[in-house]
Amino acid sequence: MTLPDTLIVEQPWGAARHLFGTRFETRAYTEQGAPVAVAADRKRLGPVRKLLRATGFSGRTTFDLAVSQLGQPLLLIRKGPGKPPTRVSRPDGVPLGSVVKESRTHYALLDPSGRRICYFGDVAGFTQGAIARRDGRRVRRDVLHVRPGTPEPARSLAIAVGLAFDVVRGVGTNHTGGGGFDFPAA
Repeated sequence: MTLPDTLIVEQPWGAARHLFGTRFETRAYTEQGAPVAVAADRKRLGPVRKLLRATGFSGRTTFDLAVSQLGQPLLLIRKGPGKPPTRVSRPDGVPLGSVVKESRTHYALLDPSGRRICYFGDVAGFTQGAIARRDGRRVRRDVLHVRPGTPEPARSLAIAVGLAFDVVRGVGTNHTGGGGFDFPAA
């Protein structure tokens, strides 16, 4: 994966997004503002999932996201209904591992067999929630710092957490509640 260690992760932020937004999408930029990746729903949403995503149940719906860089897939991020682990794989389907929310501030990164590699905060720092502007639109701007030299698969799992943080923490596309979380830089 060729993504930098520091990513500025943004998602649309506004009244229409909060009231009607059901598709998940974040965009990642370098510190200098160059676009480097997009994480978005891979498939169309059916009417039931669309309805559930417009409610407080959004975080418990199924998510099937693709992370791509310049149109080339880098990672697949999947979460089933309810509160299962968020699974991360390569574009060819080979599993890299999963992420499990163990508490409000502890996210375990697991290898493909389910053994804990480390916690997210051991290999990455994450600051969530600054409201900013990009191209005249309001966005929520998060910052992900992955510790340089973090080995695979922990690095890819940490990037997946940063790009799909609302899915991993169980919020999904529902942004009406919950506060921001900051994980100190690793």
